[in-house]
Amino acid sequence: MSALHNREMRMRKPRAHLDYCNLVDEWRVILQHPLSREVKQAECTALLRNFIDRIARKRICGSDQPLRFYADMLVLQQLLQPGLTMDELSEVAIWPAYRLVNDWLKEHSLSDRRRR
Repeated sequence: MSALHNREMRMRKPRAHLDYCNLVDEWRVILQHPLSREVKQAECTALLRNFIDRIARKRICGSDQPLRFYADMLVLQQLLQPGLTMDELSEVAIWPAYRLVNDWLKEHSLSDRRRR
């Protein structure tokens, strides 16, 4: 491999990050429509659920599917980490999505299962 190829490989963003950027772009399109806040939030949540479904379908083949999916959800939680700004995107899409993913992770954590 050439040095240029190695440099290009390091500069590429991980697939999960690119997919997340596409999800955010889809959320922004929804936010541009003259819809109520509740409808916008429902549409953004539906897109999040489709996004997570695609992640889950990718994990059907292969070993350790539950563990790999859990790791994918951890990555998604990090990508969704809300910032300090409270614009419409944060209020309608990012914060609700972060709470959903965070709740799922808490519900499915190994430490939580040991306590039951």
